[in-house]
Amino acid sequence: MLKVSEKKLAFAGPWVTDREVEYVAQAAREGWYENCTKYMEGFEEEVRNYLGVKYAIGTNCCTQALHLAAAALGLTKGDEVIVTDHSWVATAYAITYTGATCVFVDIDPVTLCIDPAAIERAVTPATKAIMIVDNFGIPADMDEIRDVANRHNLKIIEDAAPALGASYKGQKCGTFGDIGCISFQGAKIAAASEGGIFVTDDEELYKNAKLLSSMGRTDRCGAFWSDQIGYQYTIGSLPAAMATIQLRRIDELVANKRRIYKSFSDKLSSHPMIEMVREKENTIANYTYPSLFLKDEVKCDGAYVISELKKCNIHGRTGFPPMSTFPLYAAEKRFDNPVARRFFERGVVLPAAHNLTEEDIELICNNVLELINK
Repeated sequence: MLKVSEKKLAFAGPWVTDREVEYVAQAAREGWYENCTKYMEGFEEEVRNYLGVKYAIGTNCCTQALHLAAAALGLTKGDEVIVTDHSWVATAYAITYTGATCVFVDIDPVTLCIDPAAIERAVTPATKAIMIVDNFGIPADMDEIRDVANRHNLKIIEDAAPALGASYKGQKCGTFGDIGCISFQGAKIAAASEGGIFVTDDEELYKNAKLLSSMGRTDRCGAFWSDQIGYQYTIGSLPAAMATIQLRRIDELVANKRRIYKSFSDKLSSHPMIEMVREKENTIANYTYPSLFLKDEVKCDGAYVISELKKCNIHGRTGFPPMSTFPLYAAEKRFDNPVARRFFERGVVLPAAHNLTEEDIELICNNVLELINK
């Protein structure tokens, strides 16, 4: 019999300490007048130092950072960008905002990240860039992706929105592409309610994005003069302050998420009808969202498991629907992408809020196993 949790076992949620509260309060008190840029610039400096990159731009959200990335590269109508078919739709919309065409390809069944072989098959003379995602905080196969990009002279945008603190062969996620973007939205491993960051080592791309992020303002012919269309994409003092402290605590946040994942894996991975989504050798995932595949022998699908768990106050979710099936993109669909489709149908994304205890995880696992064994 399924057991109902007395507290909400949330899909995601932050770990906030007095350090964040005190620093945000400080920003609220003094982040004005001569200090009006102190917390935004301080946040950008923290990110540069942590990632080891030359340039960073704080944004209101990661979607804006992704749009800046696409626009800074000069993507436009007639250009094609190869995009993973499994992600939150902001990954694709950032490309579509520029007028460029998304070409959706399949994912690796181990990591849920874009499949390098699928990228290779999708390259055409119109291809200008690759948009990858370190899905659910698991690093993509960067060596293979960069090999494809180098051979075809393609730019890489790394959507590392959920991957702060993850690494591939010792290099931090967010630093592999020509541009990287990370999220500090409330469901991410480090949360600031909202917030994002654009990072690059390319000075020209940085200058392009910086101008775009501030309404194209140059003051060339007087105050508030704008030379081109731009956007109001700059982060505010309060989320910047929150994100700064969360970033300083990233090692303990990653350790906690990996604890949660290990507990799930210890209890579920040996089941013959479950495949855990996992990191590969020489990578460190932050496991923002621990996930699994239900094998075909399981009579129910992911949506059924999620709906039954919700009745028990346990809040997971299914995989993302393949973006290539959305009305906006369906007419342009080129590839079937069976792994992405299978994870949508047979994937379960487990609750992984930072406040989960070992007892909570035990309850979740027992319920999942009972549903599967039926």
